[in-house]
Amino acid sequence: MLAYRVFPHLAAARMGKTGSADYLYKRQGGGRIDNPAHYDMWYLALTKEGAIGETFGNVPVWSDEMFDFPALPGSRRALATFSIPDGLALIDLDDAQTLLDRHLRPTQVISRNRPLTQTWALKIFEFRNDAGERKWAGVKWWSFQRPQWSIVGIWVAPGSPQPHRFVGVEELTLSHPSIVDAATSLSRTFR
Repeated sequence: MLAYRVFPHLAAARMGKTGSADYLYKRQGGGRIDNPAHYDMWYLALTKEGAIGETFGNVPVWSDEMFDFPALPGSRRALATFSIPDGLALIDLDDAQTLLDRHLRPTQVISRNRPLTQTWALKIFEFRNDAGERKWAGVKWWSFQRPQWSIVGIWVAPGSPQPHRFVGVEELTLSHPSIVDAATSLSRTFR
């Protein structure tokens, strides 16, 4: 399955280095299901529009400047495509029985209350099967911005390889079809 991520892109960056699609900024902790003492967290969307909407959804008027990333001089936000193994064990929190089994309400999943969401995320991460192995590689839920956009969070334990593979990168402009689609879905205007 393909998944997408908006990231600050430096054309000359080597893979795994700052500015490359597969570089993960390690100062995590503020994200919905972050628990940096236990795992690294890769947030991806299952559609290009979802990745774009998650990144720019709170920007009321979209302009070319939103692609700039001043914290990394010379970079521009771009769209990366990754391939995720079809059999990767992602717990689907858009499933009513899954929520019921974990005593979760939909509002607890989509809440922007980080201590709450990080607590249930750690419980799911630590859940083991009968063989003592972690049962889940990550979580799937719906976007805060648009519920039809599916979001996945993939856990990578320290020292473990990431299960997804980089496929390609696309430059983002206001005329990119997925930018236009996301803006339309979110009722955003262009400047």
